Amino acid sequence: MTVSRTICLGFLAVITVGAILLMMPFSTTSGTWNDPIVALFTSTSAVCVTGLAVEDTGTYFSFWGQFFVVALVQIGGLGYMTATTFLLLLLGVKFGLKDKVAIQQALDRSGMHDSAQLIRSIIATTLIFELTGVFLLLLVFVPDYGFRQGLWLAIFHSINSWNNAGFGLFKDNFIGYQSSVLLNFVVTGLIIFGGVGYQVILEMYLWGPRSLAAKTRANYIFSRL
Repeated sequence: MTVSRTICLGFLAVITVGAILLMMPFSTTSGTWNDPIVALFTSTSAVCVTGLAVEDTGTYFSFWGQFFVVALVQIGGLGYMTATTFLLLLLGVKFGLKDKVAIQQALDRSGMHDSAQLIRSIIATTLIFELTGVFLLLLVFVPDYGFRQGLWLAIFHSINSWNNAGFGLFKDNFIGYQSSVLLNFVVTGLIIFGGVGYQVILEMYLWGPRSLAAKTRANYIFSRL
């Protein structure tokens, strides 16, 4: 099987498993079996990070249903190969040549050198931004919903914002928080940085030290003249 087929089948497998989980009675607030079409549509939308929904996520799905949605969003946002490879790295699994080629193609790299390190960096960057978003959004949601519900709202919306997914737990989306400067700032920031991606963030991170080093060298050279 080619690498491209492996990646495609991987995405189909994630969507299928997500649909099955969202069909379960514990995934809906009514406690009954979910409509297969609704489950499949929601799972596909989450993995493909479109944010389209045929049922209100906050009221139709239970906590577990919402958890599965946000987990699918995270997998879809990272990419199937990135998420799977990171999980295997945590388990200490060694990669063969075919696995390394698959990672190389999935990450669009010219070589296979340091692919594992790149994936760790991508995961670390994702966690840093999402956790920062969670802590800041706690200041918005906890006063209104208490710590437990406020924490879940912060986690759900931080992950969705970073992955540009568009799912929300409020019927009116964020209209009720249109005057909240902090929420607008945090969500907008996560959407922008999540949209530009890891490579651009890395370049921005490295640009400051490189620029400072270049200025230091130039000043040193001029001082020696």
